[in-house]
Amino acid sequence: MSVSLSGLVSGINVQQLISNLSAAYQQPIMVLESQQQSYQTTLSAWGTLQSSLSSLQSSMSSLQNLSSVNNRSVSLSNNNAATATVSANAATGSYSLSNIVLAQSQSIYSQDFSSASSAAVGTGTLQIQVGSGAVTNVAIGSSNNTLDGIASAINTANTGVNAAVVYDGTGYRLTLTGTGTGASSAFSVTTSGATGSLANLSYSSSSSGGSGMTLSQAAQNAGVSINGLAVTSSSNTISGAIPGVSLNLLQASGSTTLQVSASNSAFVGAVQSFTTAFNKTMGTINQLTAYNAQAGSGGPLLGDASVQGLRTQLLNLISGQGVGVASGSAYNSLGSVGLGLTSSGTISLNTSTLSTALNSDFNSVAGLFGQVGSTSNANVQYVGAGSSTQAGTYALNVSQVATKATVSGSAAVPTSGIAQSESLTISSGSSSVVVSLASGSSLATIVNTINDTLQQSGVTGLTASNQNGYLEIQSNAYGSAQSFSVVSNVAAGASGTGIGTSSLAASGTDVTGTVNAETTSGVGQNLTVTGPGNALGLQLQVMGSTTGNLGTVTVSQGLYQQMNSLLTQALSSQNGFVAAAQNGIASSINGLSAQITTLQQSASNQTALLTQQFAAMQSQLSQLQSIGQYLNAFYSTGSSSSPTSG
Repeated sequence: MSVSLSGLVSGINVQQLISNLSAAYQQPIMVLESQQQSYQTTLSAWGTLQSSLSSLQSSMSSLQNLSSVNNRSVSLSNNNAATATVSANAATGSYSLSNIVLAQSQSIYSQDFSSASSAAVGTGTLQIQVGSGAVTNVAIGSSNNTLDGIASAINTANTGVNAAVVYDGTGYRLTLTGTGTGASSAFSVTTSGATGSLANLSYSSSSSGGSGMTLSQAAQNAGVSINGLAVTSSSNTISGAIPGVSLNLLQASGSTTLQVSASNSAFVGAVQSFTTAFNKTMGTINQLTAYNAQAGSGGPLLGDASVQGLRTQLLNLISGQGVGVASGSAYNSLGSVGLGLTSSGTISLNTSTLSTALNSDFNSVAGLFGQVGSTSNANVQYVGAGSSTQAGTYALNVSQVATKATVSGSAAVPTSGIAQSESLTISSGSSSVVVSLASGSSLATIVNTINDTLQQSGVTGLTASNQNGYLEIQSNAYGSAQSFSVVSNVAAGASGTGIGTSSLAASGTDVTGTVNAETTSGVGQNLTVTGPGNALGLQLQVMGSTTGNLGTVTVSQGLYQQMNSLLTQALSSQNGFVAAAQNGIASSINGLSAQITTLQQSASNQTALLTQQFAAMQSQLSQLQSIGQYLNAFYSTGSSSSPTSG
């Protein structure tokens, strides 16, 4: 309860006196609060700096993999005829595309039927074969012998053919269309044990006339003439004909001119974005550390050695030499490619100089900004590096090259074809595929049948081939993770495939070796340095079959790696100077808060005590006044009632 003293008894303005004394108690508190506000301003400045540095670090991510930025563009004179994409480092040049043929899937249709859902067609088995692949049997019984039922059964069996029922205005027809395009996707339909009209749902390209289904569109490969050279593909997408270019054919009989050109727009754009972010951060640092001579005051971080040191380090990274740049390169600093310092402590970018440098020596320029590697051996490719990989040149020694899993027949396939029908069972992982080979099949037919059957069965990691007259089945990828087995139902020496009745199992091997005498881990052809040492995290692809000393790998450490490391250290929550400053100031603010709380409590207690003491004084004075008034009244009464003498 607050107590108000009027001072009417004492004649003293007690309330004003207490207020003045209380204000005196508040003076040290106000001094501490002023110090606390100053600390809050400084802490806010550190937060602004932290946010700016974090934004700069995030914006630098575009510099990390500049070596893989696409430095090519592709254009076509007629975009209606085809479209195209191009990958980095594709050869520049002009190509004439003409005589475009579009890929087609095979389509056939049946005779008319009166109903799709109620008219019975017949029962039996439809046997559908796509290309030289395995035959898929589709059973047709009394429960699904209508056109709708037959179409559903075919689609459910995943035969490589899509079935549908179409009404042509007079009746219903069953249509079959291959799911794939190209000549290898042509299919045939035969029947077994057919009743009713089911036999009329057969089709073979070798048959003419008859009561079978009718061809409406033949399976056809795509084709195009590139600079007069005919190129074909099973689909309308053609890759590899022009190295680094993927074509998508759109217009039959169309023609166009394709131009592959050097393009640095993505690279230059990334550097421009970095320049903007860097200048924004430097502007923030300059503002926080500036001194205003007229006002005689400075920014909240003026004079902080850590901030000034960071500013100097950031600018030195721009003006210094590139780390790990190949000797003799004309582009050995950021200044040599158009990135320079201004008098205001920011950076400027000459995009024309940068573009010229990129056209002259793309890899060296990329190495100034991001981590780039080069190798002295054509069979070794630089894949990437880790955050711990240091710039330098490292020797590579390979003790074992990677291999594919391979199974080969023990005897050559007879030129006249295999002597009897044969079945091969190919097992890979959890998949097992049976390939049926007809008697008399040549090696070329055997290879095509195996590949078609594997593809239709979803086993895409294996490929059969002709190796000097021997059947060979091989994994597409390298490494110990590649394994499979093959077994035949025909003995190896019986003029067959040469596989034999004993299961042949195969596994690939991983590359092994050292980099700069440091340990590595191999997966397929990829070799990663596991350290310890300066090459830790370096990733290489080792091709070919040569072991031993395979030359050197040179890694440059560009601006991204250096600046990212500097910013990471500064922003570390464990030992970064930004967090240390923030923690120190926060601790000081908390200490001042504790002192202020203590002083406020003390002032409150003193004010309460004074109020109590003055109240007691007023009470005593009031009592004395009452006594005085009583005495005055008493003596006044006594004086007025005393007898007079006569």
